[in-house]
Amino acid sequence: MNTVNIVRSFLTRCGLALIGITLLTFAGCSPNNPTPTPQPTALPTASFTPRPTFTPVPTATPRPSPTATPAPTNTPAPTATPTPNPNINPLTGLKVDDPAVLQRRPLLVRIGNDPVARAIQAGLSQADVVYEDIMEGWGVTRYTAVFWSQDPKLIRPIRSARLINLELVPQFDGALAHSGASDRIRWLISQASFVDLDEFFHPEPYTYGKGDWRTRLYTSAPALRKYMREHGLEKAVRLKGWHFAATPPKDGTPAKEVYIPYPNGAVTWRYNPDTGLYERFIDGAPHVDANNGQQIAAANVIAFYAEHRKTDIVEDSLGNTSINIVMKGEGPIQLFRDGVMVEGTWRRHDTAQLTEFYDKDGNPLALKPGPSWIELLPTNVPKYKAQIR
Repeated sequence: MNTVNIVRSFLTRCGLALIGITLLTFAGCSPNNPTPTPQPTALPTASFTPRPTFTPVPTATPRPSPTATPAPTNTPAPTATPTPNPNINPLTGLKVDDPAVLQRRPLLVRIGNDPVARAIQAGLSQADVVYEDIMEGWGVTRYTAVFWSQDPKLIRPIRSARLINLELVPQFDGALAHSGASDRIRWLISQASFVDLDEFFHPEPYTYGKGDWRTRLYTSAPALRKYMREHGLEKAVRLKGWHFAATPPKDGTPAKEVYIPYPNGAVTWRYNPDTGLYERFIDGAPHVDANNGQQIAAANVIAFYAEHRKTDIVEDSLGNTSINIVMKGEGPIQLFRDGVMVEGTWRRHDTAQLTEFYDKDGNPLALKPGPSWIELLPTNVPKYKAQIR
């Protein structure tokens, strides 16, 4: 083959190859191809529309509708509340020799009243107020004695707390002295805000003496107060107190003797006109304070009626359950003073509020100056109602 023919054949093959490459290129861009080559897409340009502004439109202020002018009434002039006398105990209405005794916490001490304990009970005659409540099983009663103006050097026997103490201690902003409690009661006390001097956790101011578990534990007010001072638990409190009047009520029902049929320890209060006090008996025998050998007496005996509710809190090995004495709301009372009985109402609506007493006209009920015993009685068990003899 000559040179010219060789060149012509080479150019012919190269041309056919270029045509093939071109056709393949167009075939890759065909819409029938299942895997098209992605083409770059231009990103949209973000645009922001400014938030519209609003001009408040003034609105017309509606004119008040005309109201009738009230007719003038005779408004009594306000009277100034008298400043409490710092020398007068608001819990007894009696003068104290040293006002400093009222600038500290009241001590609320739990004292046993089992039959074996009555011969050695000490300190009750020096309490400003004593509450008596029925225990689980309706077997015996127990006391919560409030010591504020006096400091007995011996208080015994110390016993365990109950639900009632969750109602009583906050009323006085006081400190509770006791020897333990059932697990549920102890937990409830731990959640409360008052000072708890449980002997199990604060053993220092308590002492064990002779006797069994019902009688052997005792303490003293000076020991409790010393412990509180050393541990930063003491403070001055201000109590509103109760209303007192030395003049006997004019419309009272004669009540020389009051009988309260408590279980396993019926109580009788007999009025002594020579002293002007009610003297206390248990099961017919004089109730004597071992500290001084004197019969316990009170200027006021208050039969305090409240609902007693059953709970599921087991308190003893017999399965007896704690009693919830409802002390919020209101209920009836009977005040015994000066040998007469006056009916009234108790009211309390807040945990920290001291229970208030009112007469049948809604005025503060006047107690006689002196110590008071408050007998907590059930409204839902009529047989325990106080009886005048």
